[in-house]
Amino acid sequence: MLEPEEPMRAWEHNPGQDATPHPQAVVAVASGKGGVGKTHFCVNFGLGLMQHHIRPIVIDADVGFADVEVMLGVRPKRSLVDVLEGLSVLEAIEYGPGGLPFLSAGSGLVDLHDLTDDQMARLIGQVSLLQERFDIVLMDCGSGMGPNFERLLSAVDDLIVITTPEPTALADAYALLKLLTLRGTLPPVRLVVNRAESFVQGRLTAEKLRLVADRFLDAPVGVLGYVLEDDAVPHAVMRQTALMTAFPQSAAARCYQQLVRNYLRIDPAPRQGGFSGFLTRVWERLRRGQAEKGHSA
Repeated sequence: MLEPEEPMRAWEHNPGQDATPHPQAVVAVASGKGGVGKTHFCVNFGLGLMQHHIRPIVIDADVGFADVEVMLGVRPKRSLVDVLEGLSVLEAIEYGPGGLPFLSAGSGLVDLHDLTDDQMARLIGQVSLLQERFDIVLMDCGSGMGPNFERLLSAVDDLIVITTPEPTALADAYALLKLLTLRGTLPPVRLVVNRAESFVQGRLTAEKLRLVADRFLDAPVGVLGYVLEDDAVPHAVMRQTALMTAFPQSAAARCYQQLVRNYLRIDPAPRQGGFSGFLTRVWERLRRGQAEKGHSA
């Protein structure tokens, strides 16, 4: 398990030192409940990756909410809805302040869980077009769970679970891990504790969830790091500007810089083929789901 560095040493940053090239990866960002900071993480983690010359794109898969565009203060002309209706995903990409590429969820869908198999197949196919332009896909996933989300989560290279020290957030994060484990679809998990009052509280919170998952689920959970409670965060949200852009020297922004460095140090050996590997795995699960439907009909 990759442990975060000590706070003061972790905040040392050399902008001229680039990270080691990282293989392509599809990363899902999820939580057991809403309101714990998934979208905030995706936006600022993506901007942090760009500081290391990694090319990310954020896909807002939390349809019906479209939080990414609100947080960035951008009114997109195209969205995931247009892609499902036939538009190329490359034409639907928008750019926020700082140049962060993202794909809006739009408001024409109620829930990604309700996509038909044909729509899901199209969405999966469009991801392949991103591999020439981007290194990492960050999927801002919804809080619920359905067959489509299960297929996506089970196929990603990494699942980053966001929680807070609140007991309800921890319980819901554990419930998400339990569901995926019982169904045999748990990908590699990295835990981020958001809104920690101190690094000690963040470490204790992460360790609590990690130990429970290990004892009762026999599921290994890595700890990516912690984000401190910081008044700069709500100020950035009110401005509809990313924290890394509005308050780059704030405590929380420095935490995001460390999260990125921790992620880029993870051994890339277990990766499963980047975008193409992700597509292959999701196709397999999609066909399996279609076969199970046929048998039950």
